[in-house]
Amino acid sequence: MATPRLPILLPHLPNGLALFTGHESVLPLGQLLCLEYLGRGDPVVLVDGANAFNPYLLADAARAQGLDLRRVLDAVHLSRVYTCHQLEALWSERLRPAIAAFCPGAILCLGLLDPLYDEDVPVAEAARIFRRLAVAIREVSAHLPILAACPDPAVPASTAGDLRWMFGERLRAMAGWHFAARPENGRVWISRERPDPARWEWTLTLPGRTFRRPT
Repeated sequence: MATPRLPILLPHLPNGLALFTGHESVLPLGQLLCLEYLGRGDPVVLVDGANAFNPYLLADAARAQGLDLRRVLDAVHLSRVYTCHQLEALWSERLRPAIAAFCPGAILCLGLLDPLYDEDVPVAEAARIFRRLAVAIREVSAHLPILAACPDPAVPASTAGDLRWMFGERLRAMAGWHFAARPENGRVWISRERPDPARWEWTLTLPGRTFRRPT
């Protein structure tokens, strides 16, 4: 299967948060964009909160660009989290030692907020963890680019008293770069909302291929 051509090329991002929201195709998009770093020999620390990492997608894209496949995959340092408390521990205790050990060019986060949307987790606990997460993101992004793919979640309506929908709003306020993916007529459009507006069509055909996160 051919690797879908990327609709955008990342410039050399300064330190800070680059946020990708909207359609769940931002999950593979984030993985393909990290080749910008891997291709020039910079390791990437990958935090996967959506069980979305696809090494075959990355391998196909690396081959298409003529990159050394083993070198690319060896430079991805993956950590999967399945619960909000694992997410909290990773960002508050384990990420900084990983950064010191691997000297990455960027941090890639897939489904960064997914563990916080678990309805079995009380809203107050999710909010407490998000506050710690936001502090850690600010601290880390002062020194490294963070690429965060956060598909729009299916969360309870705010009128029901569940304020977790605000987590995404707060991340958007923190992001220096914000891209949004929206399906339209069987294609995906990528819009840059910040710092300056732009729009690209992704040559990704939606019917017959989805990027839904495993359950």
